[in-house]
Amino acid sequence: MDNTLDTSVADKGGVHPGIVAFAHAALGAFLLAIFALTNDWFRSSSLPLAALLGVLSGAAAGAIICTLVHEWFHYLGAIAARGRYRRPPRLALFAFDWDFKHNSPRQFLVMSYAGTLGSLVAIALFMFSIPAETPCSIALLAASVGSLAFAGAIEWPVIARVQGGGDPLGELSKTTPRVVLTSAAIGLVTLLIVAYALT
Repeated sequence: MDNTLDTSVADKGGVHPGIVAFAHAALGAFLLAIFALTNDWFRSSSLPLAALLGVLSGAAAGAIICTLVHEWFHYLGAIAARGRYRRPPRLALFAFDWDFKHNSPRQFLVMSYAGTLGSLVAIALFMFSIPAETPCSIALLAASVGSLAFAGAIEWPVIARVQGGGDPLGELSKTTPRVVLTSAAIGLVTLLIVAYALT
């Protein structure tokens, strides 16, 4: 049975978005459960091991969940732009494969901006629902902002160049491994700055 939102898909092969959504939701729930357990353990014991595991689980939950929400907002942006896309060939991070050949730069920009909106929504939800009271929760919040910084360092220059008249696929192809590594460093530095500010 096809998802009623999945109307611009170029073909019906690949993994159905409902399956991808279920897998991503299950992963998010698992990460939040581990974070909650380790955070409660730290609150009740203050053990260094509890703090370490809580920080690691919080950082993983914040970064991964924010990234997943970011990608799903890209998908919603693709739908809002009436863009053409293909289903992913296998279950992974991405909910769809963008069809550069049959979409306009305007459609690409709508899809792209939506990802940033998704990260901001995820960060806002974390900020309102998880107080920065423990090292574990601070790690979660800081990692979610770091995730936005990482994605933004990759995507925002591409968006700016396309906004200035560049070809979407050509501009995206300039995302070299060096760009990804630099963006990862930006994300990490942002995480540390936010964590320090919340401490």
